[in-house]
Amino acid sequence: MREYRLRAMVYYSDTDAGGIAYHRSYLDWAEHGRTEMLRSLLPDATHSNLAEDGLLAVVKSIEIHYRKPAFLDDGIEVVTSVRKVQRYSCILSQRVMRSDELLSDLSVKVAFIDKRTKRPVMIPDAIRSAMEEDDEGIHI
Repeated sequence: MREYRLRAMVYYSDTDAGGIAYHRSYLDWAEHGRTEMLRSLLPDATHSNLAEDGLLAVVKSIEIHYRKPAFLDDGIEVVTSVRKVQRYSCILSQRVMRSDELLSDLSVKVAFIDKRTKRPVMIPDAIRSAMEEDDEGIHI
């Protein structure tokens, strides 16, 4: 299974007054990981390019488990992998790591919709093919 890795830092804006990362910060980091995964799969499949083509990638559902807190100035890594590709959606697995420590893990169902009608559309063939490839991990 191909893994996409995004390195990041925990900034002041990600934390409360005690320097502990807000729960919403994990969702932001995961979103960044998914965006960079898409950019790595197909450089022309950025969110803005998809929108120009009338497509939007949206989160249909998300399940998150918080395991350990992240702290101000921690170096973290978001690891994203494609678990399952369906006709209209895909299921992604994401982990927020601090070195070898699992801070949070997520299961995210992403669907593609028509920008105008807001109705589901099939995953574009180029994106589907790229997601289904089995390759070495890529570091971003």
